[in-house]
This record gives sequence, C-alpha cells and structure tokens, in this order.
Amino acid sequence: MGLIARQRLATTTFTDAIALEALERVAPSAALQRAVADADVATERRRKLPADVTLLLCVAMGLFSHVALRVVLHKLVHGLRLFWPDPEIALASKSAISQARYRLGARPVVALFHRLCRPLATDRTPGAFRFGLRLVALDGTVEDVPDSPANVRAFGRHHSDRGASAFPQVQGVYLSECGTHAVLDAGFWPCHASERVGAFRLLRSVCAGMLLLLDRGFYSFEMVERTLARGAHVLVRVPASVTLRVRWRLPDGSYWAHIYPADPLRRKRGDHLLVRVIVYTLTDPARPGYAETHRLVTTLLHAQEAPALELVCTYHDRWEIELTIDEIDTHQRLVQHPLRSQKPVGVGSREAGIWNSMASWSPITPSGPSWLRQPPKSRPLPPA
Repeated sequence: MGLIARQRLATTTFTDAIALEALERVAPSAALQRAVADADVATERRRKLPADVTLLLCVAMGLFSHVALRVVLHKLVHGLRLFWPDPEIALASKSAISQARYRLGARPVVALFHRLCRPLATDRTPGAFRFGLRLVALDGTVEDVPDSPANVRAFGRHHSDRGASAFPQVQGVYLSECGTHAVLDAGFWPCHASERVGAFRLLRSVCAGMLLLLDRGFYSFEMVERTLARGAHVLVRVPASVTLRVRWRLPDGSYWAHIYPADPLRRKRGDHLLVRVIVYTLTDPARPGYAETHRLVTTLLHAQEAPALELVCTYHDRWEIELTIDEIDTHQRLVQHPLRSQKPVGVGSREAGIWNSMASWSPITPSGPSWLRQPPKSRPLPPA
C-alpha cells in the first residue's frame, strides 16, 4: 500500500500543523478551537504553545501518563518531521509548558469534555440495553494528588488512628455507560465530599430512555424521585435498614411497596413513591454475598415487561462501571502514582483531559468547587 505525506500549505504555521492522528478523530482541531473560544481564553499571538495546542497537550497527557510533558509535546510534533522545512525548530521548555497549562486553566478542558463526549452504544452493542433502556451506572473513587500546600488546602487529607494519608486526595464521581464503558459525566470534589452529593449533581446527564444502576450506598428516596423527574428509570440495591412493606404481590415473586422521603415534613405530608421490590439470594457458594438476602428496588413496575430474574441479572451489570474506573486508575494512568499537577486547577484539567482522551460524553456544564470553575473574562459561568 502506498503512503502519501501530508501536504503543508504555504500559510501554515508550525503550531497550526501540530496534531495527533489518534486524537484527531475524536478531538478535531475545530473542536479544540471552539472549546477555547467558549471558555474566553484569548490567544493574542501564535507562539509555541497557543491555547488550542495546550488544550491538545492536556488531552494527550491522558494517553501518555508515563512520560514527561515535554516528551508528550514531542510526540505531538513528531509527525511533522516528514514535511516541515525546518527540522531543528525548538520546542517549548518544561517551564513554558507548565506556565501554558495554568494560563489555559481547567475551563477549556472541561468545555471540550462536554462538547466531544457522547454515548457510544447502538442497538447492536452487546449488553448496552435492557428492556429498551440504555444501561448507565453511577459510582465514585478517590485519586491521590501531589502533596503540595495548594492541593492540601483545596482537597484535604483522610485521617485515621495511624495518622494522615500520604497524599491529599480528590473525590471523583462518574456516570458511565455500561455497554461501552464510556463516561457520560464526571465531577471532582475535595476528598471529604460525599459520593451521594456528587451523584445528585451528575443526575443532570441522566435522561429519558436510561436505566440507572446504583449501589446501596447511593439509595435514597430523593435519588429515585429525581431520576424519575429526568424521565429515566432506577434499579438500586437497598440497605438492610430500609423497611419495605408489601402492598401487592406480583406473579414473578416481586412486590409493590412504597418508599418515603427522609424529610419529616414531607413524610407528614404523605409524599411517597410506588416501587417494585425484588428479593433474592445467591446460590453459588463461590460468589461473594452467598446466602445473603439482597433486595432491589426499581421503578419498572410491570412484571411482564421486566421479569424479576432479568432484573437481578441486569443489576449485576453495574460492575461494568467498576471495570471502567479500573481501566483509568490501573491501566491508563500510572498505578500507585499521584496525578501530576501541583496546583488544584491543574488537577481539574488533568482529570477532564483523561476523560477526553477516552472520548467520553457529557452534555451539561462543568462541575466542581470554585477552584475548578474559573470565572471567564466577559461573561458569567453557566448555571450547573
């Protein structure tokens, strides 16, 4: 098969030609430039690291987490050696790359995240749909960040009887498509923030036609209520402390019950939701949780449309998000190493860049505390 070298236009500058073909398919240059423009990051002159090239570098960091940033930049420009007339052109130094990253900030990276990431599953994708609904799941994890005073102030440390943790940590919560492992939305907060609070924030990206799978740590009346308000359905495991009284038995062994809000005023007012309860045990002694009683609550009320046994099997697809997080933490990123950035804004852009490099999807606005949501120069931050 013949090869054709990329052609260079006479008006093309060196920074205009920088690209990584593996990323060009999911992060085209036009999208980078739009994300920079949307975030009001001005580039007065096209120097060695204009805003769009720095944004591409932040995304490429997620692919080449094992090498220094200057090496990542070298990988971006390596293809130009075949047709650029000046092979000795100097690249930006380490300090210049660091300054460019913090000059860029987190907003353009997050804006690119929201612009590019999209659902990937089709009707032919195995394990992506059940009962005509797209399977999605919520879960969280913590990430170590460099031990700098700024990161400690922004994120905090976990403490135990043996002392403080070695590194400050950031709490991440993710919404993932089960069939493809694509991350639909993500939010990052200080390590002491509740996963449940983050999960409520990510409900903004849950929409009609989805079935949301939740672990028992995320169960609450309000979570089910808000998911229904988004037009989606819920399948969640219920903690043993929750009392569910049988209202009506169904032919497949499941039953209808009412759940109630935690707010006493709302309970007194009579607020409640009708849900369906499936009770089951695992009969394989080799499986964790063998012989324990498990209870699932779902808003899919009809046994004919969603049989109990199929719902039990569907709930265990929730583990796909655990695999998604493992792919990021263990395989894509350096295991047992903190993230690179010494400053909170760099941590935020680094995390968003990781998800951009996976071609994730999120349709709404940036999330996170004030250190991530840098105000633009001329217009206010869009509401969350």
